[in-house]
Amino acid sequence: MSFWDYDDPGPEDETTVRRLPIREMLQRIGARLWPRRRRLAVGIALLLGAVAAELAAPLVLRYVIDRGIPAASETRRFDGLLLAGLLYLLVVAVSSGATYLQSLVATRMGLDLVAQIKQQAFDHIFTLGADYFDHNPPGRLLARVESDSERLQVLFSEVALALLRSLLLLGGTLLVLLLAEPRIALAVVALTLPFFASAILFLRYMRGVYARTRKAFARLSTFVTEYVQAVPLLQVYRRTPWAMEGLRTRNVLTNRLEWRSESLDYTFWSAFMTVEILAIMLILYLGLGDKLGLVMTLGTLVLFVEYTRRLFYPIVMFAEQLHFMQKAFASADRVFGLLETKSNVADPVDAIARIPEDWKEIAFENVTFEYEPAPAGSVPEGEDAVESLEHGGHRGPKRALEHVSFRLRRGERIALVGPSGGGKTTLTNLLLRFYEPTEGRITIDGVDLKRYAQKAWREEIGLVLQDIHLFPGTVGENLRVFHDEIPDEDLTRALTALGAVDVVARWPKGLATPVTEGGKNFSMGERQVLSFARALVRDPSLLVLDEATSSVDPVTERAIQVSLERLMAGRTSVVVAHRLSTVTTADRILVFQRGRLVEEGTHAELLAREGVYSALFDLQFRMGEVA
Repeated sequence: MSFWDYDDPGPEDETTVRRLPIREMLQRIGARLWPRRRRLAVGIALLLGAVAAELAAPLVLRYVIDRGIPAASETRRFDGLLLAGLLYLLVVAVSSGATYLQSLVATRMGLDLVAQIKQQAFDHIFTLGADYFDHNPPGRLLARVESDSERLQVLFSEVALALLRSLLLLGGTLLVLLLAEPRIALAVVALTLPFFASAILFLRYMRGVYARTRKAFARLSTFVTEYVQAVPLLQVYRRTPWAMEGLRTRNVLTNRLEWRSESLDYTFWSAFMTVEILAIMLILYLGLGDKLGLVMTLGTLVLFVEYTRRLFYPIVMFAEQLHFMQKAFASADRVFGLLETKSNVADPVDAIARIPEDWKEIAFENVTFEYEPAPAGSVPEGEDAVESLEHGGHRGPKRALEHVSFRLRRGERIALVGPSGGGKTTLTNLLLRFYEPTEGRITIDGVDLKRYAQKAWREEIGLVLQDIHLFPGTVGENLRVFHDEIPDEDLTRALTALGAVDVVARWPKGLATPVTEGGKNFSMGERQVLSFARALVRDPSLLVLDEATSSVDPVTERAIQVSLERLMAGRTSVVVAHRLSTVTTADRILVFQRGRLVEEGTHAELLAREGVYSALFDLQFRMGEVA
């Protein structure tokens, strides 16, 4: 592979990012700058002062050369020359001071805006449905919120005012040159215009290069985030060399793309700067050679040389700002793409704010659900992986539930059982409104669940998942889920109901005991107890338990089961379980297979039917998993 070759990272494993037109991008930036228009006005005023002073410096220098020095030589008085020198010093000081203050204003504004965008992106992520997270792993979202947002600071602090500065310098320089000597000014413009046009074309080309570079960087960040979490597993299975090689491959690709883009950039601009030398040579040739019948003073010649250098400075700076803009636009496309992503579980404008306290029944009415196909390159996990294998890796829409209908009466306890990939977890996800049904509906006393605000509905639910997540903090904060208004008495009540007060009492600081990342300083049984207590703290009207006891030992499971039986008495409960021993006392058991509800009844009724449930129960009985 040659130096200039590169590997395209290929399509991203995410929803396609829309490349915004430049005009639309600038409109979005302008909309965010408008609330800070006063600070922006101060920055522009400082910018105008800096540009005016910078444009005035060569005029003062011409006066010194053409008038000040000759006058001082003739009169032997240096007052005028000294005054001109002080004026030149003042102009330079004003230019430098105004530029410094303008940079402070722009940087502060840029930092504030980037902080706002980060907050908006982070807040927006919490509004999205589970389908978005199915296709966007944590590493990619980290890149959106952190590194991509940081790139936008270039747009706000370096580009917004700096681009205006370059345009003003460019326009002012051309105006002064045309007023001083139009013919030489036009000759300089004729020389530089083709190169300036080539710079615009080059920057348009580089936008695609930077987009591929950011894509490779996002893949690298995603890989590191995902596999660092699995270091112990990779070590045990001796796959660390494979992970290292995977990182090396992505690192080499990212490095190659970065090096290629930077090399192209430096090569082009180094060549471009030689045009400045050609332009100065042209001025000297025309001005000193009397080729146009001109009589130019030394001061005017110096003026042209100085302004020509200043002409190229704003051109280069303008192109440099466009260069930064191209890099930032690649990130802005991603960030704005995230912000404009619509949630598939959004509340209606007139959402009902409260769930009726006396609701009687939840009904699944002919509910069908299809998962959207994952983007190319992504790997299905969990039940999705099982289903994918069963269908030969088919990448079309996956029907996880098909025409499911049943009713859950208030105070009733139902269990969802069946082989892996049957649709049990999908059903609970629909009940929690992590997804919306593809067909059919879920109702509460005949009112579509989508009519209620998600916040109101989820306040009614206590949730325990198989994968237990504990937050860094204290035991009390995890039980409250950071709702500081919940008193310790409610935490103690939940722990007492579970018979787990003695467990907390064994910890040195009780409810104030620190929890490390993921709760790794607690045993699996202790983590499970905390997850149960967390679900019960708010005294929910509906309990959803998804494989809640699958991670605990049989002794702990029996102790928890006693507490759960007492707690679920009179409380509406949905229990997903593979261990059938935990659901034999359920009011009803729903058996799912390949997304269909195939059997329904009590434990005794289903055993007598000798169908799918009976076969599963007999299999676990023979394996010693049920009594």
